[in-house]
Amino acid sequence: MKNRHILSLGLSMALLVGGCTEYNDQFEGLYDEVKPSNVLTHNYELTAADYTKISDLAKKVATNAEDTAKAESIKTNMYFTETVPAADYVKLLLPEMFLYNDLGSKAFITHRLGEDKPAFLTDLRTVNILNAADYQLAWESETAYVSAFTPTVTASANMSAILKAKFPTATADQYKFVEYNYSAEDATSQSTEVEYKAEDFETQTAYQNITIEGWINKDFVGTLAWAGRSYSGNLYAQVSANNSGSLNQVYLVTTQIDLSNAIAPLFSFDINVGYWNANCLSVLISEDFDGTEGDVTTATWTDLSSNFTIPVTPTTGYGVFAPAGTADLSSYVGKKVYIAFKYDADGRSDADRGTDPKKTTTYQIDNIKVSEEKVALTVPSTEKQYVAYKYNGSTWVTADNSFVALQPADYASIGLSYISSANAPIYLPNFLRSKFPYALEGDVKNLVYKSGSNPAYSAAAQYTLTNGVWEANDFIINEVAQFSLKSTGWEFIDTDILIGLNDGVGSNLGDFTAVSVVGDQVWAWDSYGYMKMTGYVSGSYFDNEDWLISPAMNLSERQNPVITFDHVGRYFGDSGGSNEKMKIAITVWVSTTSDGTSVDEAEWTKLELPESFYPSGANWTFIPSGELSLVDFIGNSNVRIAFKYLSSAADNAAGTWEVKNVYVYEKTE
Repeated sequence: MKNRHILSLGLSMALLVGGCTEYNDQFEGLYDEVKPSNVLTHNYELTAADYTKISDLAKKVATNAEDTAKAESIKTNMYFTETVPAADYVKLLLPEMFLYNDLGSKAFITHRLGEDKPAFLTDLRTVNILNAADYQLAWESETAYVSAFTPTVTASANMSAILKAKFPTATADQYKFVEYNYSAEDATSQSTEVEYKAEDFETQTAYQNITIEGWINKDFVGTLAWAGRSYSGNLYAQVSANNSGSLNQVYLVTTQIDLSNAIAPLFSFDINVGYWNANCLSVLISEDFDGTEGDVTTATWTDLSSNFTIPVTPTTGYGVFAPAGTADLSSYVGKKVYIAFKYDADGRSDADRGTDPKKTTTYQIDNIKVSEEKVALTVPSTEKQYVAYKYNGSTWVTADNSFVALQPADYASIGLSYISSANAPIYLPNFLRSKFPYALEGDVKNLVYKSGSNPAYSAAAQYTLTNGVWEANDFIINEVAQFSLKSTGWEFIDTDILIGLNDGVGSNLGDFTAVSVVGDQVWAWDSYGYMKMTGYVSGSYFDNEDWLISPAMNLSERQNPVITFDHVGRYFGDSGGSNEKMKIAITVWVSTTSDGTSVDEAEWTKLELPESFYPSGANWTFIPSGELSLVDFIGNSNVRIAFKYLSSAADNAAGTWEVKNVYVYEKTE
């Protein structure tokens, strides 16, 4: 601004002094000399404040909820992603950062890019704890099994079938984190009690209504309930209509009792009576009860009371607990049943009762059990083991050795039962250092571990040994985005790889085209991972001219494109350390007009290659080409690269040229 102001003043003075003098050319070049030319290059790394600012600017121009959400994610994550690219958002900030820049200015902006995290990090966030049905599948029996693997019935032999049954819709490369029990000793047979239902009321609270998950405790006539009571340290359930002031019909109904695999189940309980004045208690069983409160009075109940001795004394005070007897439930084998203790009473006052008898007997019950003695398999003890499994499309297999599942001994060694998100950065690197003292630089380990007090909570994290330290991979990298100031504003300049030719193309040419001008031999992909051309076959030399041509590239927006590749060549007929024949035989060309099949040299420009470009010819060691500049071809939208090969039968010069890792990209430094 200052220069422009001085120029304006100088021209005014000339008008005053010079009058009508011709002066149109006496200041020729003056404007160009003082005109600002503020074409700058900036190198800058975004700060946390910049991400917040970019987010705010993006929200201002958002046109829908999706745009707003993307803008907000920049502030939340403090990085960009493929779906929220820096190319689209960083340029919003540049006009405020770089004021007074002229067209052609460049900005190299270092930013954080969030890469896609491996799917297994999400897959492994749940501990899949094997249940009885899983072990039954492994032992091939619903009765003769233990809830553990053993040296005979192993996890490795059975886990795939178990996981296929648990996860029938699993897809290839899906992972599962599994907890199972293991016994170092094989199972043996012995008589043992199998319980199908057991309740001792020790989890209840004295003088509060019985509340057991899934049980029903309901008076369908009055407001009475079975309640917890305690005597001499023993908790039990009690019901009494004394002073209830109403008729009562109180049910205490168990949860479902599964006798599907039973053989000779027995039902028993302990009972005590106080102030007996009438038989008020009946013991019932139902096959069709649906487990809901609304079905209690409509279900079909069978009375089992006659199987038990229910005391009718004392009439004052209380007796003592004693076994009520046993009911054989063999007729219910293979079924699922419910048991109910029904209390029918009348606690109304004498005046309200009239001639009806008083029925307020107190009943106390405890140690309800449905069980049987079975000859069953047992193991002395078990330990928990944790393993990560991967589905390969047909079978579940143990994940590769980069996956490390922490075991009970590992938690014990660090003094924790699980590793929270806050503790992970502290304990996991130390664990890895201790577990893998001979790890090599760059080694990667995927840790899977329990992450919370809930047994099903787990987490996974990836660590890489970097400069001798195990560092967590947050899947965020620093990337440089290049921008150029144009008449339309700051615009992103794509610096990604334009073309590539490497072992990813498999057994074909990828996007490249092989054009043979002379000879039967052609460019072909070698199984060792490179493109190969030779005129020497089965001991004979052949004449050849063959081109390997890239797809078209658009360099119209490029600033500094280069090509690099690795190659090796031998047996081109040179001797005495000369490489003159090799220089003729292997050349690199560029065209801005070829259609990809035309090899008219009039359409192609040969790149001038430095001496260091050429292989020594002494061995088969690939060498890098170095960065070969393509700056002479920027501004063109149809740029192709070609590798041209020549061989001569007459000169016995039919060498072999091998090329791989061909990349064209924008050089930013």
